[in-house]
Amino acid sequence: MAQTTDPAPPARLKHINHVAFRCRDAEQTRWFYEDVLGLPLTMALTFDEEPGSSRKVDYMHLFFEMADGNFIAFFDAPESMDEMQFRPRHAFDLHLAFEVDTLEELKAWRRRINQAGRPCFGPIDHDMLHSIYMYDPNGIQVEITIKDTDYRNIVAADKAKAHDVLAAWTDKTRALKQQKCGAALDQRSLDTSKADFSGLRKTDKA
Repeated sequence: MAQTTDPAPPARLKHINHVAFRCRDAEQTRWFYEDVLGLPLTMALTFDEEPGSSRKVDYMHLFFEMADGNFIAFFDAPESMDEMQFRPRHAFDLHLAFEVDTLEELKAWRRRINQAGRPCFGPIDHDMLHSIYMYDPNGIQVEITIKDTDYRNIVAADKAKAHDVLAAWTDKTRALKQQKCGAALDQRSLDTSKADFSGLRKTDKA
C-alpha cells in the first residue's frame, strides 16, 4: 500500500489579524486600552445574535488598533458573564505581549501605567527579551517588551535545536500528562466524523 503524506500547506500564515477576549465592561476596557495604552478604539459593534447560530444574545464586540494595523478585541456579553471569569490569571494560562523599540520607551510606559493607577513592575530580563508587566481590568496579564540587542542570534541558536529540545521534553513529561489528561492528551486522534454541526448556519459555499 502506498504511504500517504499530508498535503503541502497553503501559503504561510502572516500576522495575527486580531486576538479576542471576554471583558467585564466595555467602557472600563476602553479606558485601559485607549486612554492608558494609547490603542485607539476603532470599532464598537453591537449584536443580538451569536455568530454562526440563531441563539439570541446581546453583546458588544470592541476592537483596538495597534500601530501595525492588527487588533486587540473584546466581547462584552453581560448575560453570560461571571465575575470568576475576570480573576487575575497566571501568566502561564493567559498573557498578552506588546512590543516597543527601546529601553527608554519601556521605562516610560512603566511610569505612565503606574501613574494611571495600575501597578506595573519590571523590567525583567528574559535574555532575548526585557519586559514589564501589569494586569488589565479583566484579569489578563499584559506585557510590554523589547528585544535584546542579541535577539536574532539567540533565536537562531534556539531554532537550530528546537525540535530536539521538544522531543526530550516530551519524553520527560509524557507519563505525567497522560496521568492527568488521559486520551485527551493527543488531539491528533480525535474523531470528528460524527460531530454535529447542524446548529451552525452555512455561510461559505466554497
